Amino acid sequence: MTSRITAAIATCALSLGALATGVGTAAAAPSATAAGADAPSPRAAVDARAAAVDRCSYQVVRSDDSRYVYSVSGVVGGSTREFPLQKEDFVRVSGEWLKVAQVDVCAGGQSQAPATLRVTGKLDRPEHYDPSVPRTIRSGPLRPASSAVIPKAPRLTSVDRVDAATVRVNWEAAQGDPDQVIVLERKPFYSSELGLWHPYTFQWNAPDGATSMDRTLQRDPGVPAGIRSHSYWMRVVKDGFVSDLRAERPTTVEP
Repeated sequence: MTSRITAAIATCALSLGALATGVGTAAAAPSATAAGADAPSPRAAVDARAAAVDRCSYQVVRSDDSRYVYSVSGVVGGSTREFPLQKEDFVRVSGEWLKVAQVDVCAGGQSQAPATLRVTGKLDRPEHYDPSVPRTIRSGPLRPASSAVIPKAPRLTSVDRVDAATVRVNWEAAQGDPDQVIVLERKPFYSSELGLWHPYTFQWNAPDGATSMDRTLQRDPGVPAGIRSHSYWMRVVKDGFVSDLRAERPTTVEP
């Protein structure tokens, strides 16, 4: 049931994004491919890049095939270790949806920086797929770039009420000339396919130089009380890397 809800919401959100005009472009992350359904040909390898965010957190930006479950490992002191995930999300980079993951390379008291990283994808529920579908896919060895390549998201300064149905999200001017400033908005979304409301996160591309964006509140009386809240936060993309996902602090308002 959960996978059906996720797929239906993402499909509807993509339709809304395609129709959006004006102050920003709405983008919804891709949905998972159902097991056994038609899917693109499997990749021979995972396209990925990596960088240090700080001493313990490393960011990996990779392609995504939703049939696979991914992990990140690294070579530390001559041996290979799998690193625990800190946070991940889909981000649109140069028009392509990619998965951004941050992992903890200091887990278990490890203090030595990994020389290289590698992404491994293992086929989820392989019994549902033809034997010709690879059971494991991998990236090549990734030599992490320095933390200088990780952009810094501008600070969200306020979310102000414009009228009963509108708020204005305000942020400081972005520094470092990022390729894209993104306003993230989490609010109730209605799936007509399933006939229910569900929290959903939209990613809105801000116009160049903008420091504010008006967003419409979802005030439908049918929204359950537990999911009425709206949240907003900022993210930036530059040269294929994304601002620190751990630093994101949503500002919440009630409609």
